[in-house]
Amino acid sequence: MKFNRVTVKSLTYSLVLIGTMYIVVPSVFSQTKEPQTTPAATDAKAPTDVKAPDANAPAQPEAKKEETVAPPKKSPGLIDLFIVGGWSMWPLLLSSIIGFGVALERLYFFFTNKLLIKGFNQDLAEKMEDGGLEAAKKFIEESKTHKIGQIIDNAMEISSGDPDIFSKGIEREAAETIVTLEKGLVILASVSTIAPLIGFLGTVSGMINAFDAIANADQVNAKVVAGGIKEALITTAAGLIVALPAMAFYQYLTGRVNAFASEVEEGANKIYKEFLRIQGKAVAGK
Repeated sequence: MKFNRVTVKSLTYSLVLIGTMYIVVPSVFSQTKEPQTTPAATDAKAPTDVKAPDANAPAQPEAKKEETVAPPKKSPGLIDLFIVGGWSMWPLLLSSIIGFGVALERLYFFFTNKLLIKGFNQDLAEKMEDGGLEAAKKFIEESKTHKIGQIIDNAMEISSGDPDIFSKGIEREAAETIVTLEKGLVILASVSTIAPLIGFLGTVSGMINAFDAIANADQVNAKVVAGGIKEALITTAAGLIVALPAMAFYQYLTGRVNAFASEVEEGANKIYKEFLRIQGKAVAGK
């Protein structure tokens, strides 16, 4: 199995992100307990020679009870929470690795590939107003370093001035590019949908364990059901922690794809209208 450069970087970023989560996430799940105070133990034997207090004697201040402060309980780490969460934490871990890996690979792709030129359609309209279709062709050829210029230039090259052929060519060129841009977005959408469901399934499993402990216990107290309830809450939170970033990455990347498609469509419409205008003049001249 061969690993390309993008795959290696994605796995590296995923491991770094998981390590960061190991430090940050426990604060979400745990709360620092307030120190408890326990009164000091009293003497086992009371003094035998106890004199009755003199009514005329001045009142003596009561001795303050000594108190001992229990040390604060240490917050559990991510591995401890993972173990307590039960079996559902394993598919959530797998989903998080896949989701973050795909998201980082897509971000690397979008930031390293030249897709759009800022103000492309505005500059294209100005060139067409000044020099017509020839000036527009020259401008698009100069813009072939970016994907939007390549798409429009390829469609113009095969159209030979026919607006219908240009329209079909731009559809094929743009569709091929958009398929490449949308690669992996389905996985992100799936992770953002499935992760909460896995978390809720773990919640149900934890509640089942809690009620099973109640059924088997002679005396019911908080400790009997605490384990199952803790498992339920951990899995719910873990599912949301995996789903929310995946959904955020999906929305952002989908917006980038839609913005690219809109820019290509706007630029292609300008060229298409110019082809129609030239064709109309040619028909009128005959």
